[in-house]
Amino acid sequence: MRKAVSHNFPDRLPEKCRKHRLRITPQRAAVYEWLCRSDKHPTAEQVHAAIKRRFPNISLDTVNRTLLTFARIGLVEIVEGYGSPRRYDPNVQPHHHLHCLECGAIIDCFSSSLDNLKIPARISRQFKIISKKVVLTGICADCRRPSRPQRKQHIQRRGT
Repeated sequence: MRKAVSHNFPDRLPEKCRKHRLRITPQRAAVYEWLCRSDKHPTAEQVHAAIKRRFPNISLDTVNRTLLTFARIGLVEIVEGYGSPRRYDPNVQPHHHLHCLECGAIIDCFSSSLDNLKIPARISRQFKIISKKVVLTGICADCRRPSRPQRKQHIQRRGT
């Protein structure tokens, strides 16, 4: 499933690239545009498979380096991997994640309660907190359905 581009994410590409003196190539634009339209937190492999349709000669290495560059300049975030390949999120605004232990889905979660989570003084003395991101793990609604597909089929359907 794909979602419409939201939060004007693609508008940030020219600004960030100019600021960091990066050329905006058609491949970079395609990678970022596809990532912004994804309703998942895709891996480099998933982005590569989608972009390859438009740019048949693009390598997985190019896509991976592009995503890592985007992360370095603050255009995307690398999402918690949980032992699997890195996944990417174009939403760099404060938000949290729900992680399904069954199918591996990572879902954006917006909560002022989590945003305002108080850091214990003992931790604040030991570590300068720059940002907070809460990851709640559990079982998503699709996986809890009694009629859900078998685990392997469900994982393939979810694209994780």
